[in-house]
Amino acid sequence: MAGPDDKFRLEDPAKALETYQRTGDADLRNDLLMHYSYIAKSVAVQMRGITGGYAQVEDIVNEGIITLMDCLDKYTPDKGMKFENYAYMRVRNANIDFVRKQDWVPRRVRRTAREVSEAYNALSTELMREPTNKELAAHMNVPEETIHKHLAEMNAGAVLSFEELLASAMPGAAEQATLAGAEGADTLPERDLMQTELRAQLVAAIDSLTEKERLVVSLYYYERLKLHEIATIMGVSESRISQTHSKAILKMKQRLTAYVNM
Repeated sequence: MAGPDDKFRLEDPAKALETYQRTGDADLRNDLLMHYSYIAKSVAVQMRGITGGYAQVEDIVNEGIITLMDCLDKYTPDKGMKFENYAYMRVRNANIDFVRKQDWVPRRVRRTAREVSEAYNALSTELMREPTNKELAAHMNVPEETIHKHLAEMNAGAVLSFEELLASAMPGAAEQATLAGAEGADTLPERDLMQTELRAQLVAAIDSLTEKERLVVSLYYYERLKLHEIATIMGVSESRISQTHSKAILKMKQRLTAYVNM
């Protein structure tokens, strides 16, 4: 995660924050917002996969700035978390809530996503391997083409669901483990251990993907390419890339869910 812009960097932000909370000085609050605005910008870019279909990055940054204002008022250092980590977690979760409130994924798609996910998990347990789309279709008693359509529609909802799983799996650590890769971890030993375990599970989940799925995940989350750009690189349709991405998220979510429920 990038640091403060040199133009707005405060010499001692911790002292400035303490003074602001004691005095309520509006000018000092604005200086703090400019100093920490990089957090809102970084989170907005990292979560483009969730918010890109609904709002521009600039709009999401504005939502983040609003959350930062609340963070400046409510942060307390006695809980052992640095302000940067606290603000990152709050802004990230606020972005997820913002998207959820828009109801941008139709109820039908949400219901279908749940049904496909349940079928996928049941077949994976029964077959002791990843089910094919044909097997999913037979299990759900629908044509295979319908499964392809469902996977394409589920793309955005699957990402949001996976982000929420990360947020709930390891409270206080999930903000460190997004596929986009945040930095600035809290130094509490137990939190370090949780982060290490969660990262290990994420690595194992990614390793369990097929070569094409790993490539899509890498290009989408690490190279930050859009689906149509990935489709051009791989020489297939955007719909096919969307299906592959949804399948990869389903597989990773299943593995992490099993780990969390151990």
